[in-house]
Amino acid sequence: MSAPKTKAAEQPAKSTSKHIHPAANAALMELVLYPDPFLNQPAREVSAAEFRAGSAGGWNLNELVERMKATMYASEGVGLAAPQVRVGLRLFIADATQEDDGSGFFAIFNPVLDEMKGSLTEEEGCLSIPDVRAKVKRFKLLRCSGFNVKGEPVEFEAGDLLARICQHENDHLDGILFISKISMTARFSNRKKLEELEADYRIAKKRI
Repeated sequence: MSAPKTKAAEQPAKSTSKHIHPAANAALMELVLYPDPFLNQPAREVSAAEFRAGSAGGWNLNELVERMKATMYASEGVGLAAPQVRVGLRLFIADATQEDDGSGFFAIFNPVLDEMKGSLTEEEGCLSIPDVRAKVKRFKLLRCSGFNVKGEPVEFEAGDLLARICQHENDHLDGILFISKISMTARFSNRKKLEELEADYRIAKKRI
């Protein structure tokens, strides 16, 4: 999920170097852009055996998290799901605070959202659908549970922006894009950009 427009406008671009673990190979990953069908494929869970091995889907889990982290910050995002970097695992990362020390960052595998309450309609954007923004109705409060990179259980309560990020990224793990939840009016107002992205994808496919 891209950063809220108001925050992105008020804050200078952050240096990604403050958020990258010095021992990690944090090369940036290529974002999968709409309408690539990979974005519509549900991701699979990481197994207990894979957590013990520290690898899944051909990826070292620690390296995957660090590279996704660097990519998210470089793209000025507040959330990123593994399918957005062409990795079909149930993993998303987020940082709703965007503090320079990266203290708000977390990664969660096999997330489950429950105890969802209230509702809030606010504007969203997506790193995989650049320059498209629209209002989406989401739950205001929720509980998120899952596992950290070591396979240890984690659980936290989320509200407002963090709750929105969790829902947006968890949708990616189910192959759902936020534009499927916007009004017809919003889709019409964004039609030109969506058509441009679709045309770019068709051109790129012909070059392969």
